[in-house]
Amino acid sequence: MKIAIFHELDYGGARRAVNDLAKEIKKNHLVDLYFVGEEDYKDEARFFTKVFFYKFIPKKWIGKDWMTRLYKDTVELYKLYRLHKKIARFINSKKYDLVFVHPSKYTQAPFILRSLKKKTVYYCQEPLRIAYDPQLASVDTIPIFKREYERLNRIIRKYMDKKNVSCAHHILVNSKYTQNAVKNAYGRESILCYLGVDVNVFKPLEIKKVYDVLFIGNKDERSGYKLFSDAISLIEPEPKIRIKLRTSFDMDDVNLVKLYNRSRMVVVLTQNEPFGLIPLEAMACAVPVIAVNEGGYKETVIDTKTGYLINRDSKELADAIEKLLGNPRMASKLGLNGKRTIFQYWSTEKKAKDFLKIFNQIAQA
Repeated sequence: MKIAIFHELDYGGARRAVNDLAKEIKKNHLVDLYFVGEEDYKDEARFFTKVFFYKFIPKKWIGKDWMTRLYKDTVELYKLYRLHKKIARFINSKKYDLVFVHPSKYTQAPFILRSLKKKTVYYCQEPLRIAYDPQLASVDTIPIFKREYERLNRIIRKYMDKKNVSCAHHILVNSKYTQNAVKNAYGRESILCYLGVDVNVFKPLEIKKVYDVLFIGNKDERSGYKLFSDAISLIEPEPKIRIKLRTSFDMDDVNLVKLYNRSRMVVVLTQNEPFGLIPLEAMACAVPVIAVNEGGYKETVIDTKTGYLINRDSKELADAIEKLLGNPRMASKLGLNGKRTIFQYWSTEKKAKDFLKIFNQIAQA
């Protein structure tokens, strides 16, 4: 089979998952990558048969400069649309069996879906948040002039995203939670196909535990940072808990695996996380996970077996942290359960077979 993969993903978990998936598929099939971004990551070439990089450097906007903001919402998007048409023409000229399209960091569903004449499979990791997430879609709290601009911008962005999604022949999703969100947002059915973890990379290491709690997320409400801070304040101050905050998501695999292994537990509290790749990576390293009982976390963390699923409550979170810190044997058991679960169900090798089964059915249809 000949497969073209397209994405505009930032360097991080989602992009790493795409690379790992391609590496497995490439063992028996041709897999070419087409990606748009600000820089070419040369080290990714080993995952694909061929790599085609298209440079696109968006203007930087940090607020207040409305001329730049207007440019980004109009001229820059049009330039991106033209670039996607160019890439699509090139892909259409090749003999691919299908094109596997991933999200865009600029528009969510990418423009290229409109111009591809091959069979297209869009891997929707979540609908456009500023259009469908109630917290981000609301503009009622900002000044009236900005409010009207943001409202209009969301209407236009929502239209573009929905139009792009409508051009995909098939939609794959990363969780049951996302599957339901896609149905509500776009009125379309989708196929569930989970991502996996490379167990040859994410694995237990014989290194010393340095951190008691590893919190992964930004210092904002959506990441649950206040909930985490409130929970820590409820825990007895002695002995002092060693906390590590990971707010940067561009860490390379080697250092990320070491960070997991140096931690006694991983805490993730993102509101309605569509999938939950971080818990899987931690579990592969035999580290127990505490996550909120929301979104995709409910599908990746098994409560009381590989970690704890909690309500969005600081006391409940504090109790779960204390339980793991106070019972190292239980923490070790949950970690080992997590590692076994990854090997049985969540390895990239197993998930690649699921994707290939679907791809074969689509290509032969």
